[in-house]
Amino acid sequence: MRLLTILVACLIVTAGTASATDDNKWVELADRSYADAVTAVANADAAGSYVRAQFVAPLAAYAGQRFGWRDQRTRAWLDRLYRLRTPTGGYGLGVPFDAFGDKTVNPADTAYTITDAWHVGRVLLAGYDGGGVPAARIREVAHNLNTVPLSAGGHCVGYSDHANDAGKPCVWNVSAAASWFLGQALRRGLIPAREWREVAVKVRKWRTDVRTHYREDLGGWTYQENSLPLQDSWHNATTVVAMVEDRIGPRALAAHFGNWPASGANADLLTSDCTKAESNFAAIRASATKPTTAPIEVLQTRTAYVGVLLEIARRCQGPR
Repeated sequence: MRLLTILVACLIVTAGTASATDDNKWVELADRSYADAVTAVANADAAGSYVRAQFVAPLAAYAGQRFGWRDQRTRAWLDRLYRLRTPTGGYGLGVPFDAFGDKTVNPADTAYTITDAWHVGRVLLAGYDGGGVPAARIREVAHNLNTVPLSAGGHCVGYSDHANDAGKPCVWNVSAAASWFLGQALRRGLIPAREWREVAVKVRKWRTDVRTHYREDLGGWTYQENSLPLQDSWHNATTVVAMVEDRIGPRALAAHFGNWPASGANADLLTSDCTKAESNFAAIRASATKPTTAPIEVLQTRTAYVGVLLEIARRCQGPR
């Protein structure tokens, strides 16, 4: 516990010192969010609370950008992340969960497609590109995604790798994220030859399915195949970001900002349209600094932003 306390103090001091040298509000918010999250992790550990992979991964993303992907602070977060892998090589919630509310409860060691491809997968890819994550970690997640049971007659990826979720309706942010991650792995040559063709077919099929189900009348997607209303801003943002390089991307991006001109959910979208950065800063700052002391609530708010804020600063703002 003493070692953890020393590490936490070091991380907070380093982040605080770094922010003082950068006259950039996005960087300052990233530093503040990181410091809050590091303290929350220490408090959660002290209380014996489980800290999910989706909270650990963004802290590794921040550290990799701020300190370097081979820095010992980044390495500490990545090592902690790897220890959260499920028996199938994926990442999940670490607690039992009824994904579709149908009283089929998945066990704690279930790997979830959105966690694999998005919450964790994006960070692993960034770390691989930065020289801090070995190719084997990408391959491990890609293999898990390639073996997830299919849904809706086989035309989309399942919500998780548990049999409870096989054959359920397609969930669009999940399909979009999975096709994005596997597509990125293909581009980097990180799919084994024996799986390459199968993965390539799935990427095309899932992406086409997501594109086909875009609702022009809503300016976005429903949450899943059998629902009617426009999904919430957070899930829609994920779907848009994962599809932004698709031919539907520019239209979906513009429609999302039309539906939600200023929202904390828009952070991930700003690097695709920097003209919207300034009008969204206040909403993002309010969400990222939401007053709370409960460790898990702190982590839910801070880690939703900490990994992307430095990227916004780099692409959209630049030092002033």
